[in-house]
Amino acid sequence: MIAFSSPVISFCVIFAICIGTQVSATPNGAPVSACSTMTPEHGVPAQTTPSPYVTIPTLMEDESVRLTLMANSSGYSTFKGYLVMAFDKSLGDAAPPIGIFSETVEGTPVLTPANYLNCLSGVKNAATHKDNSAKVIVNLLWIPPYGFVGDVVFKTTFVQNGPSFWVKTLSDVVSISSPTTTTLSTTTTTIITTSTPSGATQLDPWVGTTVLAFFAFLVTLLA
Repeated sequence: MIAFSSPVISFCVIFAICIGTQVSATPNGAPVSACSTMTPEHGVPAQTTPSPYVTIPTLMEDESVRLTLMANSSGYSTFKGYLVMAFDKSLGDAAPPIGIFSETVEGTPVLTPANYLNCLSGVKNAATHKDNSAKVIVNLLWIPPYGFVGDVVFKTTFVQNGPSFWVKTLSDVVSISSPTTTTLSTTTTTIITTSTPSGATQLDPWVGTTVLAFFAFLVTLLA
């Protein structure tokens, strides 16, 4: 039997913890530091075989794009993580990500909950997973830059598990043929629209409170 000294045992424990941390890193989505390379910091190289996962873009009538992320190969059914961005195909590999991922577009409800990153001076121009549970399919919404016309390609990094991931899987090209006029809807706007009749003015709560207090004061004086 081989006896190990305490320093050796300590080193092995620390090494095992570090490897475990790398493999299970970023369970709540890719960090902003992954924006430039789209490569997970899992301590192992990316797979070089063709990706068993696909990103399927569907162009909508308002020029927004619905994305479907899923497996497309036998032997693969789920994935745990992803990072997806859109790029102007005419600018080549050096192109920065463009457009915006949104939970709500002109009243369309959220499809699959996701975390959104502000990559390379952009705003919500990347989408990533919220947790590392097994996913069969992910549906997202992407909006082109205002007035954009051209060809767009989506690049997605898929993570099957810690040591198995595929970087920058390419989608089919989507052609935006007319300038987009799609606008974002915020939660606050939605609440006001659904709770306030058409043409009515939405008052701040403090205004109603002040009016009630004034009338109460008048009643006291007249009593």
